[in-house]
Amino acid sequence: MRIVPVPSILWVQIPNPFKIRVTSDSLTEHRKMFSTSQQAPMGNRSTLVTIGKNGELRHLFWPSHNYPQHVRGSLPGILVGRNGNESFSWLTDDPWIRKQRFLPDSTILETSFANPEGIQVKATDLVLPNKDALVRIFEVANGGSEALKISFLYYNDFDIAETPSGDACYYDEKTDSVVSYKRHYWFTYGADKPSSQHQCGVHEEGSDAFVDAKDGQLVGNSLALHAGVKGVNSCLKWNLGDLPQGAREQLVLLMTFGHNKQQALDILEEARQSSLAEMVNDVNRSCQDWLRRNKATVVQEHWRELLRRSLLTLQTLVSPDLGGIIAAPTLEPDYRYVWSRDGTYVAYALDRCGYNHDAAAFYQWCKEVQQPDGGWAQRYHIEKSPGPSWGEQEDQCATILWGIGQHHTLTRDEEFLADMWPTVKKGVEHLLRNRDPDTRLVGPSFDLWEEKQALHTYTNAAATAALRESARIASTLGYEVLSNAWSNETKNLQTAIVKHLWDEQSGRFLKSVKPYDSSIDTAILGLTYPFRVLEPDDPRILSSSRQIETAFTYASEGIGRYPGDTYHGGNPWFITTLWMALYRCQQGNYEKAKTLIEWCVKHVDELQLFAEQVHKDNGEPISASPLAWSHAMFILALLDYRDA
Repeated sequence: MRIVPVPSILWVQIPNPFKIRVTSDSLTEHRKMFSTSQQAPMGNRSTLVTIGKNGELRHLFWPSHNYPQHVRGSLPGILVGRNGNESFSWLTDDPWIRKQRFLPDSTILETSFANPEGIQVKATDLVLPNKDALVRIFEVANGGSEALKISFLYYNDFDIAETPSGDACYYDEKTDSVVSYKRHYWFTYGADKPSSQHQCGVHEEGSDAFVDAKDGQLVGNSLALHAGVKGVNSCLKWNLGDLPQGAREQLVLLMTFGHNKQQALDILEEARQSSLAEMVNDVNRSCQDWLRRNKATVVQEHWRELLRRSLLTLQTLVSPDLGGIIAAPTLEPDYRYVWSRDGTYVAYALDRCGYNHDAAAFYQWCKEVQQPDGGWAQRYHIEKSPGPSWGEQEDQCATILWGIGQHHTLTRDEEFLADMWPTVKKGVEHLLRNRDPDTRLVGPSFDLWEEKQALHTYTNAAATAALRESARIASTLGYEVLSNAWSNETKNLQTAIVKHLWDEQSGRFLKSVKPYDSSIDTAILGLTYPFRVLEPDDPRILSSSRQIETAFTYASEGIGRYPGDTYHGGNPWFITTLWMALYRCQQGNYEKAKTLIEWCVKHVDELQLFAEQVHKDNGEPISASPLAWSHAMFILALLDYRDA
């Protein structure tokens, strides 16, 4: 590899307030450290990886953005020699302290590590736009008072295709790399410098590479095969030499992925022949090309920065080839699927920012996965097969139809509308067939929170908007008879909502009927935003919104889903807090909207990413992160506030 200075990558000095040293004795203990929600997504057309807060490679989704996930453990370590003594530690452990940031307007991640001995490490991570390769650049600096002998180790533990059964790995002497494989999944890793030691092993056996690495010396086993549940692992070591005080040394680690051995090794060698400047510039150019397509502007500088970060985050979660949009790149909770509701909110945000092609691609994806009865499964893998499901969610069907209408309103793309017409017609027919015979409300189905089956206010708000938009689409395409019929159904459903879901005694809309549930639920705001079934100044909406806003008294503030929520302990959500901000924009209360937006800005993580929730007591972001729906709602809130 031709080593040249890397542009735009800065060395970050960080303090060393150390108190205690903690060592991990097993991979299980390492995983406990990775429980924080913060993680950095990056990827290309077929690869999506996340780097955790401690600098570990947490997820590797390939060759699609949600399945399979191949990594069980992947982390760097340092062996330090001083006065004839050696000590080893994983950079993911204490006493290393870490600081992370994305480079401005880029998906390149920088993680800085420092320990009490004065050693500093900077890791710079990027996924190449046109190669299935992760590049991890490690720069080690001796900030201590004496010369040190430094070696660098990197450990990999693959669960190929999400199971260790049948995995194999070996050290390839010809390419100085470790190759891990099973069936048509092949992974390699090596570096720009010759390795000094290697180890391929089996978990919980004498060859275990994780255990072998603890003393910094690898015994050189070159092959590991295991058909059981233990799985295989591997580690490589590189001697970086003697570092005088103030000196620095760099190692470029390359991980590549292919459908056969030769493909993975070819990508490895191609990457070795590329300069760092070339690779960094390729990533930055891809990010800049994406951001240049943005037509949205906001006045506040810190909002502009978060808007750009949100757009880059959504870019990593959108499959440019397939059109699907995953909810979040996480397995705990398992949100790596495409929910059509979440995806439609994202598509609407992208549409309003000028990414009309990507929004249209999502609706094309929806068209292709629509079920024969006109509905949609609860969630899907991004390659269009249904994901695990526990029931119907009619709000998702309705939201797609509403979104198709919004896309046409924003783009006036008649060709798109004609292409979507069969999807719209089948979707409307599905909604009209699935109604309660007594109330004529749509359902029963699971609510948008996926917890209860009933006739829900939010579901019927979405269905009303779907019928209204579909009637307009039918009229635009010349189907006047259908348009008039659907317009009448829109009015009938709106009447049914007011008749059966408004509760005069409590002065608010019910969460649902059949069974009756008078709980306060922020999703009731769907009646006005975004579905505009009722106007924001309707007395019933005003009364309901006041009760929603006063129902939550978290120490960290913010708006939750509903009182009594127990999911992750019951917390404020970015989605619901931004939902209230969007309603306040509709209402004209812009100061209140700004306060709610600023609350969300205050609670992003170190990487400026929006998780699903904020801890009700300590204010830390928790649960899935980054969550596409949260980022979409933030973008929409900024745009509505700006337009006001």
